Amino acid sequence: MKVVIIEDEQLTAQRLENMLLKYDATIDIQATLPSVAESVDWFKANPDPGLVFMDIHLEDGQSFSIFETINLDVPVIFTTAYDEYMIKAFKVNSVDYLMKPLNYEELVQAIEKYKRLHAQHASPNLDTLIQSIQQKEVSYKDRFL
Repeated sequence: MKVVIIEDEQLTAQRLENMLLKYDATIDIQATLPSVAESVDWFKANPDPGLVFMDIHLEDGQSFSIFETINLDVPVIFTTAYDEYMIKAFKVNSVDYLMKPLNYEELVQAIEKYKRLHAQHASPNLDTLIQSIQQKEVSYKDRFL
């Protein structure tokens, strides 16, 4: 799973990274971004990751500005100390809303929720679909009454 962390507090970002790697050592943390501007630049220059962990208050504004600047269609787990943005968060691709300080069990539940939702929306394996279509022989009636 490819992950981006958007968090302006370095210790919090490091703690989240450690918790993610404790959950699954194969998680690929592609970037840790401290600001709206750096996040926008990163998303413009890189393919979308599978999941974003995003704080709401960043060093140069609110993270909702990212969604207003670019078309970001990536699942997001918000990690914040403010509960007043919860409704707004669920209007922009939010999977879950975790309150700081982050709790490992709640983080695991949020990732599992993401996996369940992602599995429901996963596209079918096209190779398998093509093979199943090609294997069907068309049969026509050869006798009529």
